[in-house]
Amino acid sequence: MYWLGFVVLIVCMAVAGIRKAQQADTWSWSKFALTLGFLALLGAIVTAPVLLMNPNGPHFLSVYIAAWIVGLGLLAGFIIQARRWKLPDSRTSLEANRNQPPPR
Repeated sequence: MYWLGFVVLIVCMAVAGIRKAQQADTWSWSKFALTLGFLALLGAIVTAPVLLMNPNGPHFLSVYIAAWIVGLGLLAGFIIQARRWKLPDSRTSLEANRNQPPPR
C-alpha cells in the first residue's frame, strides 16, 4: 500500500510543476506528451529483458545491466537535449527560469 502513497505524491508534484510552468508561460503539452512517450520507451527497454528472457539463463544479468546502461544513457541525453528546447519567444527553458521573479 506504500506504492499508492508514492503515486499520489508524484501526481501532486506533477500537477504543481505543471501549474508553475503554466504561470511562467513555459508550458507545452506537446513536449509533455513527448516526455511521457520517451519515458514509456525507457520503461520498455528496461522491462524487455525481464519479459523476454529466462531470468535463470547465463546471459540474463549482462543483458539486463546493458539495458539499464542504455536506458540511463538515453535519459541523460534526453535531459541535455530538453534543456535546449526553445519556447515560442526563442528563449530556452533555462533562460526563462533565470528571468523569473523570486517566489512570493
